[in-house]
Amino acid sequence: MDKRILAIFDGEESYAYRLMEFMSEKTNLPFEIYIFTSESKLFSCAKIKDIECLLVSENVYSKEVESLKIPHIVILSESGENLNKALHHINKYQSCENILHEVVEYYTNQSENVPTALRVGLKKMKIIGIYTPIGRCLQTTFSLTLGQMLAKQYKTLYLNFEIYSGLGRMLSRSFNSDISDLMYYFTCSREKLAYRMESMVETVNGLDFIPPVEIHQSLAGIRGSQWLDLFQEIEKNSEYEFLILDLTDGIMDLWDVLRNCNYIYTIYREDGIAMAKLEQYEKALESLDYSDIAAKASKWKLPVFKQLPLRFEELTYGELAGYIKRNVFPDLFGKEQDGA
Repeated sequence: MDKRILAIFDGEESYAYRLMEFMSEKTNLPFEIYIFTSESKLFSCAKIKDIECLLVSENVYSKEVESLKIPHIVILSESGENLNKALHHINKYQSCENILHEVVEYYTNQSENVPTALRVGLKKMKIIGIYTPIGRCLQTTFSLTLGQMLAKQYKTLYLNFEIYSGLGRMLSRSFNSDISDLMYYFTCSREKLAYRMESMVETVNGLDFIPPVEIHQSLAGIRGSQWLDLFQEIEKNSEYEFLILDLTDGIMDLWDVLRNCNYIYTIYREDGIAMAKLEQYEKALESLDYSDIAAKASKWKLPVFKQLPLRFEELTYGELAGYIKRNVFPDLFGKEQDGA
């Protein structure tokens, strides 16, 4: 990827370096990050380098900075006063993640052409589809635990397709965008997908995820082929090695999506009602020529866990994590390797 220069100009050196370190960890950013704590060094660099975007803190902002003719200037606002209403302002004193989201969203909206992100030197992204026709089987807890464990060693993205996930409340977070927005932007301008994603991605214990929808009708009409097209583009334009799909009957063409997964995990229970539902599901697959899904699927009957972590950030330390390491990782990586 042909990276452009994003400069951070701030008199607070520790703040500038903390922001730079956070941004530098994001492999899909279209920028190479430069830091300046003095105006003279910024001006000297601007004479010999083309700076695409400048984040300038209010404490060092001046009209002379604007004279550099940098295409995109964002003021990191401290007092809340608009120094120049023609420039974009964002709040300096918020999380680095929120700042990054706002900067990438602004840049993607303003720039007609962004450099194309290309996957280089990585194996194909593996898609893990997790689905069960049986309710209350710990599917989402299993999915998030597996995802967080994989994320310790592999770049992993988690997508939740529950009708009512409650994820925002459980994480005590509010989200400005969700997976329906990602599909919308992908449909409108797929060449900007990598950067749109970077402005939407949230993280829990190292695991990246795009927030699930608040209103499930937002996904109405999106066909399975469109989801598969999106997944292929994510692979092409990112460094994700695993994509985990927490699937439900709420997604159209569910079976076509499952058919295209590299791994399918079905969690079940052995009570009479659960087994009857599982049997009906597998007969339906067979009758409609989707029996390859049942053949590919690994079925997991989870044991009764004495205690599961109350917080999603602690899932990798519980009994379920131990079960996944002992049983699921050998299925993913082979018995000679237990993964993360």
